[in-house]
Amino acid sequence: MSKTPALSVLMPVYNGVTYLAQAIESIQVQTVGDFEFIIVNDGSTDATLDILWKFAQSDSRIKIISRPNTGIVGALNDGLAACRAPLVARMDADDIAVDTRFAQQLAALQKDPQCIALGGAALFIDPEGRPLKIYRPTLTHDSIEDELARGNGGALIHPTVVFRRSALVACGGYRERYNYIEDLDLYVRLLERGRLANLPDVLLHYRQHPQSINHVQGNRTEQSAEIVAPLRLKKGLPLWVPKPEVASKPTSVADFRRKWALDAAQDKNYDPAWANILIALRLAPFKKINWSCLRYIRSLRRAAKALIPPV
Repeated sequence: MSKTPALSVLMPVYNGVTYLAQAIESIQVQTVGDFEFIIVNDGSTDATLDILWKFAQSDSRIKIISRPNTGIVGALNDGLAACRAPLVARMDADDIAVDTRFAQQLAALQKDPQCIALGGAALFIDPEGRPLKIYRPTLTHDSIEDELARGNGGALIHPTVVFRRSALVACGGYRERYNYIEDLDLYVRLLERGRLANLPDVLLHYRQHPQSINHVQGNRTEQSAEIVAPLRLKKGLPLWVPKPEVASKPTSVADFRRKWALDAAQDKNYDPAWANILIALRLAPFKKINWSCLRYIRSLRRAAKALIPPV
């Protein structure tokens, strides 16, 4: 067996042909190359496995685990069992890692032995890869703990995180009971074992699309309240009783496109905003809110262009 690498990269994938190659390539070109890449094919029924084998044939760092479909928690735990390095980096099959991601995280973890989970900021992108907005999570352990106590699993963006493998194993890995909010559950249990932190830099291009797990599964507020209950009791906070959902959520591709358009506009990414609202209009031309958003984004674009001095 080859020497133990500095890092194990763990990526589950299910029917990921659309974006899989981009995700893998973004790991292959990292400025730190001492890693093994554990990719778990969770029973895909499309050409995912064919793509994986092609990459594995040309890159000995790639190790493929192919298994029946059980969902992300089972795939993650099987992948974790195969990881040999002392550090485990999460990655998702529809995202793109910044090429210096591992270099930054390994350097920071080397300086801080008490840190057991280190994430970072992410640039949200649309299905075509256009920039929408930058999400910058809070940085310090105490502030992350406060966010987790509110049920915010995004206090650490899961596919940006590098974990110390010993801490993952000691807390029992991922728990099937909390499938699809497994990150929140894991972070709350890790709080007892060391420090959690985020880097301020963008480490990942985090793709938004209607088929992503976060959109398909939605929020699981009751389970989230169950997860954070012990933490809230420890902090002397009242138990969290989730309120009924009253705000409308995207339910169609047109709704998602409108949301992404507004996200991009608020972050002053006006061209991606314009592209997404036009798609929303094409898909749902009789929805008045789409036309209202079009006028809003058009006014922002015009105002921004008026501020650009002539050449």
